[in-house]
Amino acid sequence: MKVATAEQLRQLALAGTADAQTVRNACKDLRGEGLVESVGSSSRQGKSGQPVTQQLWNLTPAGLAAAAAELDRPVREMGGTAREAAKAGAAHALRVTDTIDALL
Repeated sequence: MKVATAEQLRQLALAGTADAQTVRNACKDLRGEGLVESVGSSSRQGKSGQPVTQQLWNLTPAGLAAAAAELDRPVREMGGTAREAAKAGAAHALRVTDTIDALL
């Protein structure tokens, strides 16, 4: 995934944790290293029916290169960083992430 909320990342990587704060802290650490950024947000309906705004996290060029190295793939095969999608709210990318989570 190139764009995800902290909650989506928690569901995929740390499903046993109570909330997404650990993932948000990790994203902030990765932002400090220049690997991810947050340039947009998305809204969803909360449990009480009120809208909840969530930051969208996406890879930077350095993060994309790190992911390519970890996956042992050339960067040119990895596509873009999805920065513009994140700026626009990334509705499609978030649904893709939800689908991947459901399949796992």
